[in-house]
Amino acid sequence: PEEIHESLLEGIQIIEHASPSGLKVAGGKLAALTCTRTEYRGQRDASGRNIPFAVDDSDFDIELDTLILAISQHSVLDFFGDNPPTLTQAGYIEVDPATYESSIPGLYAAGDVAADGPSSIVEAAKDGKLLADAIIAKHQMIGREVEVLAPKPIDLHEMVLKRSRREYRTPISYIDLAERDGFKETVLNYTTEQAQAEASRCLDCDDICSLCVGVCPNMALMTYEMAPVQFDLPVLTVDGESATTGDTTAYAATQGLQIAVLTDFCNECGNCVTVCPTSGTPYRDKPRLYLDRPDFEAECDNAFIMLGDSVIESRVGGETHRLEVGDTVVYQAPSWRAVLDRDSFALIEATVSGDVPAELSLEPAAVMFTVLRGIEGSIAHLPVMADGGTRVAHPGYVEQR
Repeated sequence: PEEIHESLLEGIQIIEHASPSGLKVAGGKLAALTCTRTEYRGQRDASGRNIPFAVDDSDFDIELDTLILAISQHSVLDFFGDNPPTLTQAGYIEVDPATYESSIPGLYAAGDVAADGPSSIVEAAKDGKLLADAIIAKHQMIGREVEVLAPKPIDLHEMVLKRSRREYRTPISYIDLAERDGFKETVLNYTTEQAQAEASRCLDCDDICSLCVGVCPNMALMTYEMAPVQFDLPVLTVDGESATTGDTTAYAATQGLQIAVLTDFCNECGNCVTVCPTSGTPYRDKPRLYLDRPDFEAECDNAFIMLGDSVIESRVGGETHRLEVGDTVVYQAPSWRAVLDRDSFALIEATVSGDVPAELSLEPAAVMFTVLRGIEGSIAHLPVMADGGTRVAHPGYVEQR
């Protein structure tokens, strides 16, 4: 919209519902661009956009002597000379999806020039951060000292207050219309003060988002705080009635502020889905806490109940798993049990009591441990599961026996 507005101010005519269809040349020189009027007839393409159809006998000419083709943009990669990096079939730089490194060692690429090509500025910014992390990690692995900045402290109270106040955007300044006579930059830079004012409007969503919490009419979604969790989880190999440790897999939950859903309050209205900036489904994606056992046992996955005294159960693959945290962590899975160190999650002992796979994962235990520690540490006022359930019968209901 702002580009259309500025174009109109500069006297540029905008012709809607027209498509270029040819060029007219006179005396060896460009004379006009021939266009055809178009119309919509209610049909849409695979992306949902209206399909324009040409209108019969509607051609018209736009007289001109210079034509600038600006249909799309492509990266110019000829500066690589005789040793270009490997490209994708679409002509973008092929990179490792984890490290963003190209086929040329030490050459990294991201954003519009790499992988699947142009997307959005948000995706490009994300790629840039992940690429930087990959470069730093590589330097650390080869022994270089890299300065690691301490995480900035989060003042949750101040952040919530900041979100309650509207700060308007710092207006953009332009050069005078009389000066716009060529290829001069029309947009003026911010002053230092203006740039700082604009940057201060950031809501720090990377530290705390919680938009879903603010729009939930039933207050079913809650923000809770937890200390970062990071383990090298042992993979257990079954040997008769016992299990031994083999390889390890990394497990981490490093974001200090998390969201949980109290399912008894949630009516799945979809407000949280509408406002989620990551296109998620918070009422389904976030840890779902149950107060009613029949409701809990009806779920296949992502269901948790708090039983008090540092005991939690969860549903994994349609089965119930249990975790008790005391001096050690006791994890009870269907047909096997493990005792773990509460600080490192190292295996102390494991026993097998039925048919189990040859390898056993402790990830469900780590997830329950993470949820339990976060809930107990910051929203311990939540009720534990009700033994009699939370269903309330209608006053007129008479049980038939």
